[in-house]
Amino acid sequence: MRIIDVDSHFHEPVDWFEKANPALAAKLPQMSATEQFLDIVVGDLFSSIPPAMRPDPLALVPEFVRQSYEDFLKGGEPPATAVAAGAFSPAANQPAARVEWMDTRGIDKQVILPSLGYHPYRHAVRNAPELALDTLDTYNRWAAERLHGYTERLIPATVVDLSDVDWSLRQLAHMRAAGSRVAWVKADPHDGKALNHPDFERFWSTCEDLEMTVMFHVGGARAAMHPGWAVNGGNIEAFYRLASIARQLVPQMALGAMIFGGVLERHPKLAIIVSELGIDWLPHFLETIDMEADNARPRLLTMAPYTLPLKPSEYMRRQVMVSVVHQQDVLRPTIERVPEGMIVFSSDFPHVEGHQEAVALYDAQIADLGERAREQFFGASAAALMHI
Repeated sequence: MRIIDVDSHFHEPVDWFEKANPALAAKLPQMSATEQFLDIVVGDLFSSIPPAMRPDPLALVPEFVRQSYEDFLKGGEPPATAVAAGAFSPAANQPAARVEWMDTRGIDKQVILPSLGYHPYRHAVRNAPELALDTLDTYNRWAAERLHGYTERLIPATVVDLSDVDWSLRQLAHMRAAGSRVAWVKADPHDGKALNHPDFERFWSTCEDLEMTVMFHVGGARAAMHPGWAVNGGNIEAFYRLASIARQLVPQMALGAMIFGGVLERHPKLAIIVSELGIDWLPHFLETIDMEADNARPRLLTMAPYTLPLKPSEYMRRQVMVSVVHQQDVLRPTIERVPEGMIVFSSDFPHVEGHQEAVALYDAQIADLGERAREQFFGASAAALMHI
C-alpha cells in the first residue's frame, strides 16, 4: 500500500531568510521575537480586525508558551511540545534525514510546505508590500535547492501570489523543473478578484499543463469577520472560538468559486487539495452545493439557473481532495459520509498539530473500513489525482 503524505512542512532554521537573501532581509522592517511569535500564532485571526479594536493578542497565548519561544530564540531549550513533534530533529529540514524518517513509517512521498519560510512574505505584505513577491521567490529557490536530488520522494510546494499572474507563471515553470508538483494558492480573492475571474485562467491552464496540483492551506487565507465580533466586553475566548468557526468558510468559499464559476468545468484535469482546514464541514458542503444547483427547488430568485453539465459534488469527486490533521480531525464518521478517496492522509510533520505517528493513528481509526478504503485514504487517491 502506497502512503502519500500531502501536507508536511519544513521547520526552517531561524536564520534561513537572512542567509538565503541577506540584502532582502535587510530591507524588511525588523520584528521582535514576541511580534514574530504572535504573527505566527494569531496573525490571521487579527488580520480582519482594525488595530484599534483588537483585543490583547498576548491573552490568547499561554505565558509559558510565549516565554519558552522567546527563551529558545535567546539560546535556551526549545519548547517541549515542538521537540516531541519533531520540529528540532534533523528530519525537520534535512532531506536525507527526512527520507529516513519516512522509511521508518512506510511513507512513499511527502509534499513539503514552508513554516518559518512563509513568515517573511506575511510580514512584507503588511509592512513592505513592494518586497512581498521577492520574499516568496527567495523561499521557493531555497526549498528547491534544499531538496535538490530528493524530489522523487520530497515534493517542494511552490508558493505563489496571483496578484501578479505573470510572476506566478514564472514561478511555476522554474519550480516544476526543480521537482515541484504543488502550487500553494491563497484561498482568498487575489488583487480584489475572485478565484474564478478570467484574469486567472492562464494560471489554472498552466497548472493543468504542468500537472501542478493547487493547494488551499491554512494560513493562506482568512474568513472576513465583522470587527464588532471582537467588541464583546473583553471575552477573548469567545472571539477566538468564533474565528475558528469562521475559518471553516475559507475552503467552502474558495471551492464554491471554483465550481460555480466554472473553473473546474473549464479545467477538468486541475487537481485541488484542501489542507489543514478541517474535514467536518465537508459532508454538509457537498449537500449544500448540490441543493444550490437543483433547478427544481423553489426559489425566491430564478434569474440564475444552474447550467453546468455536472452536479457540483461531481466536480468535487473528480478533482478535489481534503486532508486531515491529527489535532483537529477525527476520521469517523466524516470519512464514511463523503465519497471514497475524497479525504486523504497527511501527517503535518513536524508541526505540533500533526503527529509523528500519524500513519499508525489513522490506520487504527479506519482498520474496519476495508482494504480499498485504506488504500484510497493513504495514497491511491492522491497518486491518481496528482499524477505521481
